[in-house]
Amino acid sequence: MDTKEFFYLYFKVRDESKETILKEGNLTEEEYAKFEQELAEEVKLIKSERSNVPEIGVDFARFTRYLYEPAPDSTKGVYRPDAVYPINGEIIPLPAVGVIERPEISLYQSIEQRRSLRKYSEEYLTQGELSFMLWATQWVRDFRSNEKVEVAFRNVPSAGARHPFETYLLINRVKGFKQGIYYYHPIKHGLILFKEGEEWAETVCKATFDQEMVAKSAVTFIWAAIPIRTVWRYSQRGYRYLYIDAGHVGQNLHLAAEAINAGACMIGAYYDEGMDEILELDGKDAFVIYMASMGKKESTAK
Repeated sequence: MDTKEFFYLYFKVRDESKETILKEGNLTEEEYAKFEQELAEEVKLIKSERSNVPEIGVDFARFTRYLYEPAPDSTKGVYRPDAVYPINGEIIPLPAVGVIERPEISLYQSIEQRRSLRKYSEEYLTQGELSFMLWATQWVRDFRSNEKVEVAFRNVPSAGARHPFETYLLINRVKGFKQGIYYYHPIKHGLILFKEGEEWAETVCKATFDQEMVAKSAVTFIWAAIPIRTVWRYSQRGYRYLYIDAGHVGQNLHLAAEAINAGACMIGAYYDEGMDEILELDGKDAFVIYMASMGKKESTAK
């Protein structure tokens, strides 16, 4: 789904006028007519489902309480989900965790100076710095697998060590890497090129409602949630934990960025359909849950 289709649907289900839809969606008459025909059923569906929205937050909090919780699959003999779902492709190794430079900044200083940063310099990240950022957020430090359970322990907390995320990177400026979207393999600590090309920076930027920091970042982190990993053990309450876990990852990214004289900005504003389509996710069994742009800080020297 591109931005024009999204904005058509957004305003159409709110019964905005044709003039408003044309203007706000930046549509031509021909595009409007095309969407009127092709998306009529989608509009009906969204309108019918929107009636459930006013209480969805209240219902979510209520029905994920333990009193309402159905038995999880882990107690029913359902085979455990894999801890990592890597994509196919050649793995480009990153500098090993044991040899990357360890920043000397104190934890106190990193916490004290942490701010959301939306403007970055043109400086490239080194592969060692990217390796450090991934070590801090999703690298697997211990992997255990048997017939009953598979877990991948990482440097961030996760409910039951389920770690339900897969990491993708929009790379704009990292030494030795072409521009494009990459998948991070957290066990083998390497990247797999997913979609090559400088045009992906603009595509991802548009999906975040044109947040310019995405297109100008050195790297934008994109985390995809795989709910079954957590739900298998915790049933519907596991959906709470997805968002809690995402917060842990985001904070580690921020603190790690400060340690290499960089900054980050967490991103929750994106249209889900567009981001899921970019990563070829179905939006149900796998979906984008959180993002973060980052890059080196601009010089303050005068």
